[in-house]
Amino acid sequence: MALFRKRPGAVVASAMVCSGVVTAQFIAGKATRDALYLAALDVTTLPAMIVATSAVSILLVVFSSKVLLRRQTPATFVPLTFVVSALLFLVEWALVGAAPRAAAVAVYLQVSGLGPMLGSGLWLILSERFDPRSAKRHFGQIAGAGTLGGLAGGLLAERAAAGLDVAAMLPLLAGMSLVGAWLVRRLAVADAMATHRRYMDIATDLSAEPARSGLRVLAGTTYLRDLAALVLLGTAAAALVDYVFKAQALASVGRGESLLRFFGLYYAAVGVVTFIVQAVSTRYALEKFGLAVSAGTPSMALFAGGAAALVSPGLTSAVVARGSESVFRGSLFRSGYEIFYTPILPGERRAAKSLIDVGVDRVGDAVGAALVRSAIWLAPAAQWSVMLSLAMACSAAALIVSRRLTRGYIQTLERNLLNRGLHLELSDVQDLTTRHSMVRTLAAIERQATVTSLEAPPSDVLSKFDVDMLQMLALRSHNVERVLRVLRSDEPMPATLVPHVIALLSWGAVAADAVQALRRVAEPHVGQFVDALVDAQQDDAIRRRVGRVLSSCPSQAAADGLMRGLCDERFDVRFQCARSLAAIVKANPQLRIDREAIFQIVEHELVRDRASRSIDHLVTILSLVLPAEPLRIAFQGMRSGDPGLRGTAQEYLEGVLPPAIRGRLINYTPN
Repeated sequence: MALFRKRPGAVVASAMVCSGVVTAQFIAGKATRDALYLAALDVTTLPAMIVATSAVSILLVVFSSKVLLRRQTPATFVPLTFVVSALLFLVEWALVGAAPRAAAVAVYLQVSGLGPMLGSGLWLILSERFDPRSAKRHFGQIAGAGTLGGLAGGLLAERAAAGLDVAAMLPLLAGMSLVGAWLVRRLAVADAMATHRRYMDIATDLSAEPARSGLRVLAGTTYLRDLAALVLLGTAAAALVDYVFKAQALASVGRGESLLRFFGLYYAAVGVVTFIVQAVSTRYALEKFGLAVSAGTPSMALFAGGAAALVSPGLTSAVVARGSESVFRGSLFRSGYEIFYTPILPGERRAAKSLIDVGVDRVGDAVGAALVRSAIWLAPAAQWSVMLSLAMACSAAALIVSRRLTRGYIQTLERNLLNRGLHLELSDVQDLTTRHSMVRTLAAIERQATVTSLEAPPSDVLSKFDVDMLQMLALRSHNVERVLRVLRSDEPMPATLVPHVIALLSWGAVAADAVQALRRVAEPHVGQFVDALVDAQQDDAIRRRVGRVLSSCPSQAAADGLMRGLCDERFDVRFQCARSLAAIVKANPQLRIDREAIFQIVEHELVRDRASRSIDHLVTILSLVLPAEPLRIAFQGMRSGDPGLRGTAQEYLEGVLPPAIRGRLINYTPN
């Protein structure tokens, strides 16, 4: 974490390179796997092969979970798995000539069984390196790099098929695995244990528990069970459509190098579309719809694609159904799904993630394969329609499960916020789900803090989040001494405290200090101050003093906000806005002030209740668009007993004021 704090850009770049290489190896491996297998064995053996792969994957997951629970960190386990994968590819390469069927089976078992563990291991490392806030910022970039890597892997497979035979891909895959091992090791070892120091238990009911197996963690957590159900149903649906897709491809394209080229081009095309979807819509989907909707998009796409394939059977519709599911799984799903793991405590995450990502995923493959075999046996004449209908049913069930994930994510995030383990700043939170959770959890944090200590621990043992939270609680304490200690601090005020200090402007005992504290950070938060200024539901004292704060912001945004304040119903608010606006116009003469709007405001001011009028206020408003000093002297001259001075003043005012207000201002006599 020290490296992450000092060089976040370097860590993100390293993660992007890792993601690209790992995904390139996996996509090229899938194309090679499919081509080798369908060249050596009949497509009808695929369901049995999928079941066998699932069994191997589950055994691998059980083994990896035991290793992790014995404190072999991902920094050691994941790179070692890449090295083992490289050695297996070389062994299979040597086996292709002598026993092609055995080699094809071995490659299928490895790519389908071990390959997902490599990807899951990389994302496990990333989920420990990034908290939810930084994950929101960077997981889209990292997944996007992976998408580009997948595109490169698909093109590599296609080019290798054009110039070489299928078996020649195996040593290339071995080399890519070794590169992946080196990159992942570099990413993981940089202060890997520092992530554990982020989790500090402060309540007895949240104290750390002994390490539990993945199955026990999964069985005891509804949230994780929902994630597992989402993965199982989505994978089962994808397996059903995948069989239809591959059978149609084999029937239309044939075997051997031509099939490898087809799969290579298919995976490359999926990579291009995935990258476009990721770049255009991932951030918008997270911000507007939340994580659960993003995680449900593959099921939505498969349901729609399956319906289209039922209406218009053939290779094209099968490609659309399978490809659309893959596109959304690699883009919106990946960005949302991986973030679901970031609030989970490290021990539970390590125990459960590989079990869900690989074990449950392979169980979903097995379920899909069983459904494929059942359709072949029970309805051979209508097997494609039956498979597509079953896939649509699984997708519909997955969508129902995805809707439950938001509540579980919020509860898990709240638990870790109370643990002081997640370094979130409310102002930086982008997606809808996390922002809602932060607002709900603030009250719980305050209750927890009151039972621990009213005094802040030394700042060198607190995170920035801890310090911000303690200051926020002090501002809400109604204790003058604690409030003033925060307001008079020499440190810049965090964005999270600004709304709480605005609320203090109505408290006379601390209002002056609150104004000074807000003035120091006013410029970056002009929008918040303008919102408070024009909010008629706010206390009048707050609105008036917010106008005073804006006098330190010589910007166009502040000027526009104060112009709105000149139309307020309360005279004291209008009066302060005029004074502040005059101050910032003097500080920045380049500000744009609408001359006609000023004259309309003055006209409206003249028809208000005379008891609320002030000649000084009118002069201040007019001085925004007319020379201030001559204007002031002219109005003083109009009230002078010297006829010469009064005549001069009247002549001047008639020359500079518009007809709509000239007569009333010249003859204006306030009470």
